[in-house]
Order: sequence, then structure tokens, then C-alpha cells
Amino acid sequence: MIILAYSITIYFIIKFLLILSNKMFIFALIMRKALSVIIPLMILSLFSCGGNNTNGYNDETDKEARQYVDSALVYIDRQDFRAAMLQLKKAEKLLPELTDKKVCYQICQYIGWIDENSGANELALQYQQQALGYAQEYGKPEYVVDVLINQANVLFNMNQNDSAWRVNTRAAGYYKQADRSQQSVILKNTAYYEMLKGSLSNAERHAYRAAMLAEDSSAIGNAQSLLCQIYIKQNRYEKAQILMSIMPRKGNSTLEYNMLLVRGDILEKKGDYKGALESCKQLKSLSDSLNSETSHLDIIKIQNQYDKEVIQREKAEQKLYFSIAIIALLLIIFALTIWYNSHAKSQYRQYRQRIFTVKEDTMARLGQKNSTIEEMKQAIDEKVAEIDILKRKLPEQLRTDETYDSIADTKMGVDVLYAILKDHNISQMGKQEQRVVTDVMWTIDRSLAVIISNPDYALTPKETFFCIMERNGKNDQQKATSFCCTEQAIRSTKSRLGKKMDLGQLSQID
Repeated sequence: MIILAYSITIYFIIKFLLILSNKMFIFALIMRKALSVIIPLMILSLFSCGGNNTNGYNDETDKEARQYVDSALVYIDRQDFRAAMLQLKKAEKLLPELTDKKVCYQICQYIGWIDENSGANELALQYQQQALGYAQEYGKPEYVVDVLINQANVLFNMNQNDSAWRVNTRAAGYYKQADRSQQSVILKNTAYYEMLKGSLSNAERHAYRAAMLAEDSSAIGNAQSLLCQIYIKQNRYEKAQILMSIMPRKGNSTLEYNMLLVRGDILEKKGDYKGALESCKQLKSLSDSLNSETSHLDIIKIQNQYDKEVIQREKAEQKLYFSIAIIALLLIIFALTIWYNSHAKSQYRQYRQRIFTVKEDTMARLGQKNSTIEEMKQAIDEKVAEIDILKRKLPEQLRTDETYDSIADTKMGVDVLYAILKDHNISQMGKQEQRVVTDVMWTIDRSLAVIISNPDYALTPKETFFCIMERNGKNDQQKATSFCCTEQAIRSTKSRLGKKMDLGQLSQID
């Protein structure tokens, strides 16, 4: 559990640092690297931690808990409840690691029993509820009955009689599976509740059966004491006195208390107020003695003090483990930072060198194309001038020579290409310019000519000119200048063109 808590804590610390480092690209990358390394390690540690809980480990822990419980029982026999509680609290600390549900049940049951006998009823109920869960997991009905009986007794002590009755009814559901002593207590509690409700005949019957089933003197005495109280409520004083005469008188403070209580009731009912007063004095003296016996135990204080010490110790351990984890994390991050800085610098240098090389190559190729276009334009202009001179010398019927038209188209195509590359205004150019510049491209850039001549694309003049600009590295601002439009219009053209073809092929310089 501790490892899990620290792992989760570290995870969220890293996530928090990642959020803070949104604007620090390099540090964010470092943190992501750290996260990718640390998280798998944490997961592996969690699984390894869970997998190391072998039977040997559990057996050793169970054995340790049993030793604490056995020691507590020795102290309970000696009536040293303080020492018993300390042993049980040590065992309680091991509960999350225990596999023996019987031991778990015993720890909670005995702590609850000591709390009950010390008057810490609320605390007793909490531990008895835990004990009930472990008893049910262990699968022993008699353990379940024991817990339910103790819960009913505590609730009767708290005057929560209806709740006690419901719990006792649950215990009665296991009546056939319970032993004689447990059956006796169930019947006694039933008789007590019926007496409180005024069902005296039923109460007498159940109390009598409880006394018959009881196996030790204390249980017999408690059942008989209850039966005496029922007789008194029935005004059967003679029978109550006879029963009291055979009841044990010493050895059980609780039984002595009940006997004095019954004797006082009898004397009061018979009008012997002096004897009743004497019984009341004895009852008060015994009550003070019992209170003194339990008050000096101070069981709640012992538990609270122990729990506080355990919590403080666990907090100290958590702080230590957390500090170690943070230091380890910082060391890992520091190491990754050094490594990544070195690696990033190397990668960045290589990246810049590649960009520089590609840029130089591209500019060289584009420059070569521009030179070729300049040369072609000059040569075609010269040829056209020569043809004009020759054409004037020819007869009228020969002046429509196709060769001349072809050269003129080539010249126009070169002029259009020149205008495109020199960022001239081409907004008024149409299909004729599209045709002649496409023909010229077969000589200058054959792969581009194949693209813009593809009938599947059905390019418009503007789209054709856009492709030539894109091919030759023109940016959006340069395109907008040539077309006499906004950059937004250029982006719209690019988006529309991207639906017709793969624009990536335009950047592939041959």
C-alpha cells in the first residue's frame, strides 16, 4: 500500500510538472522521457511487491499475529487488560497482511470484548462488526454466534433494547449450529427482552431453559438471577428466595451485583425497607468497586495512544520514503536532462546541416532553371525577330507559316513562365497562357508537365499557374502579389487544389 501511494504521488507530480512545462518544449520532452521510464518501473515494482507475498511471508506474519493473540489471552487470564490490549493492538497493525481469517477474527473479537468490559461500548461495537466480517469469511457459525451475542450484550448495556433484540434474533438463526453455552445466552437475552416488554410467562420459560443449558457457574448464576427478577415481577417472592438460596454467592462480581439487586427488590416488595436500604448500600459499594476496577484500566486512552503512535510512525516512514522517492526522481530527471541536452544538440546540428544542404541544392536547381528560362527567352526572341524579317520578304500567301506560330507560342509560353517566376501580374492570364506555358514545361520540367497536363485533375488556368509557383518555392505572399489577391484567397485555392491532387508531389524537385 505504501509503495502504491508513493507511486501515485510521483506520477501526479510528474504530470503537474508536465503541465507547467507546456511552454518549455525541451523540458517537456525531458519530462516525457522521465515519465516513460519511471512509470513502467513503478508498475513493475507494484507487481513485484504483490508477487512477493508468498505463502512463506504470509505464514510468518500470521505466526507473529498468533503469538500476539496468545500473549493477550495469557494477560486476560491474569486480569491484566492493559497488557492484553497492547498485545492485541500490535496484532491489529498486521491485519492488512494476514491471510488467516481466524486470527483476524480473534484480534477484533478480543479487542471488542475488552472494550465492552471496560465500558467503551461504541468502540466495542466497531470491533465486533469487524470481527463479524472475519467470522463470516472464516465460515465458522459458532464464531458468528459469539460476535452476535456480544453485540447484543453491548446494545442491552446501552439501553438500545430493540437493536439488541434484532441482533439476538440473528444469533437465534444459528441456534441449531450453536453449542449449549451459546444457546443458553441466546435464550437468556430473549428472556430479558420479553421481561422488558412484559411477556413474563415467555420470559420465565426462556430463562429456565437458559439456566438448564448453561455449563459454567457464571452462566448458570446469570440465568438464575434473571429468573429471580421475573419471579419478583410476578410477585412470586417465595420462589425467588428459594432460587437465590441455591445460587453461587462469590467469585463473580457481576453475579454478586445481580443478586444484591434482586435481594433489594424482594425486601422492598415485602416492606422490609431497612433490609432493602442495606442491600442498596452493599450494591453501591460493589458498583463503586466495579467502576474502580474498570476505570483504572483506561482502555480507550491506551488504544488512542497506541493508534496515535502508530499513525505518527507511519507518517514519519511515509515522509522518509517520499523524500527518497523525490530525490531519486530528481536524480533521474537530472541524468535524463544531461543526456537529452547532449542528444538534442547533436540532433539539432544534424538537422540544421540537412536543411542547409537541401536548401542549397534546391536553390541551385531553381537557379539553373531560371538561367535556362532566361536563355530560352533570349534565343526565342532572336528567332522570332529573324522570322519576322524573313516573313516580310516572303509572298503574302506564305506569311501564315505554322512554324512561325509554333515559335510564337513557345515565346509566349516562356514569357508567361518568366512572368510567373518574376512575380509579375498574371491575374488576367487565361486558358491560352495556360496552354502555352504547359507546352513549355515539357522542355523545362517534364515531371511537372505530366502533373499539370493530367486530364483527371482538370486544372483551371489559375490552378496551373499555382502549381508552377508551388513547384518553384513561391510563398503565399508572392502568389498573392502575382494574382492580385489576398493570402486567404491563396489558401482557399490551395485547399481546393488539394482535393484534386496530392500537393506533396509538387515539391519533389528532379
